[in-house]
Amino acid sequence: MTAKQDRSNAYLENRLKRDHPNIHADWIAGRYGNVMSAAIAAGLKKPRTRLHELKNAWLKASDSEKDEFEKWLLAQTSMKLPNAHSPGAKLPIAIDRRLQPWAKSRIKAIMAIQGLQMGDVMADMGLKRLDASIGYALRNDSRLRPGVISALESLLDKHKHT
Repeated sequence: MTAKQDRSNAYLENRLKRDHPNIHADWIAGRYGNVMSAAIAAGLKKPRTRLHELKNAWLKASDSEKDEFEKWLLAQTSMKLPNAHSPGAKLPIAIDRRLQPWAKSRIKAIMAIQGLQMGDVMADMGLKRLDASIGYALRNDSRLRPGVISALESLLDKHKHT
């Protein structure tokens, strides 16, 4: 196993001093607020984007926080898709064979309202009770087989008024 690379402030300061003496001098003179800003200016580090922050926050969020965020995201997405509520319009339940947040929430809601276990859902869709693919997709964002996605679309249509 390889050792974890040192990317501490001391490491960055040494790299600046060695490879970018002008930027290091500017940092020492106070032109940069911290060593990270100087490292970004030198091209040693990339600035964190909002996407980085969102991904980091998602990984640290609890299950209840993720559920709440998915509900909020569904509301935001529905507002941005003008044809989402028109007759015959359907949001895709999966993109790149991964369940969309709204579909995950809907499946969980159907299970809760109907008092279904995962095996019951699988049997209702005509699949084997012990097939864990949907459970993995709900918990781990695993990809689903196209046949399972089709069966899920039918299940969601069947329970659209639930």
